[in-house]
Amino acid sequence: MKKIALEYLPFIITGLICCFIFANAVINTPDYGENETIKIGIMVPLSGGLGEYGMDVKIGVDMAVDEINAKGGIGGKMVQAVYKNTWGHPERDATLMKECADEGIPVVIGDITSAGALACAEIAEDEGIVLISQAATTPELSGYGPYVFRTISSDTYQGRGMARIFQIFHPNADNITVLYIDNAYGTGLAEAFMHAKEEGGFTVQQSIPFEEGQRIFTHEITAIREADSDGIALIAHVTEANYILKEAEAQGLDVAWVGSDGIVTTEFYSHVGTYAEGFIATMQASEVQDPAFINEYRIRAKESTVNWMAPYSYDTMMVVAEAIEHGGYSADAIRSSLENIRHLGVCGPKVFEDNGDIPPAYDVMRVENGIWTRVSWKEITSETSLH
Repeated sequence: MKKIALEYLPFIITGLICCFIFANAVINTPDYGENETIKIGIMVPLSGGLGEYGMDVKIGVDMAVDEINAKGGIGGKMVQAVYKNTWGHPERDATLMKECADEGIPVVIGDITSAGALACAEIAEDEGIVLISQAATTPELSGYGPYVFRTISSDTYQGRGMARIFQIFHPNADNITVLYIDNAYGTGLAEAFMHAKEEGGFTVQQSIPFEEGQRIFTHEITAIREADSDGIALIAHVTEANYILKEAEAQGLDVAWVGSDGIVTTEFYSHVGTYAEGFIATMQASEVQDPAFINEYRIRAKESTVNWMAPYSYDTMMVVAEAIEHGGYSADAIRSSLENIRHLGVCGPKVFEDNGDIPPAYDVMRVENGIWTRVSWKEITSETSLH
């Protein structure tokens, strides 16, 4: 009997090891919940003045969801994007975020505006659900707790970048007017830009706020012209920027312009025309090198140029899906997983810092022949060496 036992001992040990591995795998399998689908909330303005941005968000999210589900979903469960149309109203964001919590949705992507994301952040912390914005850049978002993340960097960095671009491309612009939208996005970026004026080597002559949704800018452009400003730092959404540049052209304003990322959409030139030629703006790094993504976007959007909101939304959905796959479908599991994630997206790596932010990475864009074109770093460095 002892001889037989010894002969089978290797097989017995192997069997015990396999049982241990199987049991350990079962114990460590993430919990994906009891529902048939994995629902992820999407806060986005699908109508109103920001509807163009919202449709790009939807294209990016839908592309990611379709790709995930084509590969079997997460843990065999299909992913469903639950769209909540915020209309671009922050007070509605708060209501819809609470609605997500009541529906048992543990993670929400959005909103794209800083004011909207801040409204969502309040509810996220109160309700203990994860918020991850793909577009809100206000520095205020960094002050929230462990449930708030973003896949785009803070305007603290972009403000410095805008100041530096003035120094590089418009070294003779000494007196700058800051023309900014009076909301969380505009005020945060305007403050960051003005704090960086020494790096830019210029004087901030005046700062002029304007209302979100404003269409008449006669007074603002007249004030800039009378002050004899050399340049304008324009911090706006594309809707207001269109009217601002039309008024500037009507008044014959000839100054250096540097804009913020909210202006960089295909709609800009089509509304403004040739006066926008040569306009420079900073934006979050979003150059997409994946041919499959570009082709699919062009089919869905019927646009030749990939607007940056789509790849950022695609990447954010992929980040959330990865966090759920490895951590499970609960707010705390997703939050913990996000803290350790290292995701390489179509527009760059996503690694979160302790405050839920990601490190900065920016591109410089310029309107050339009616199209937003990335300025090469070779040109930027050569311009730097000249000045």
